Amino acid sequence: MTLISLCVYQLVAASSELSPMRYIKLLASFVGIMCEFYLICNSSEEADDCNMLLANAVKYSSWEKCNYRTRRDLRMMLRRVQCPNHLRFNQGLVVLSRVYFLKIVKVAYSFVNFMSSQAAMK
Repeated sequence: MTLISLCVYQLVAASSELSPMRYIKLLASFVGIMCEFYLICNSSEEADDCNMLLANAVKYSSWEKCNYRTRRDLRMMLRRVQCPNHLRFNQGLVVLSRVYFLKIVKVAYSFVNFMSSQAAMK
């Protein structure tokens, strides 16, 4: 989050102090970081969507009519897919999703606005 905020601040507020080559390099780095972060968050969301599809498929498959071994395996699978499947870090403190991506972008934008207003006051 800090890296994103600082990159956006340099691109927006301090762009006049950068040479064109350095500006392009910083812009390319920023776009790469944002694309990578979005892809990770989107992959987490896709994994959760697939988890929900699997849960619905098992629930509505008439698994009660199967033999005992298959029912046991399907019950175990159903038990496993009932919880969300988002990527989590720091023991569940950070849950990656598209919502988290938007929160990070909003915080970075707020930081840039704050720093720009502080620079304008001086």
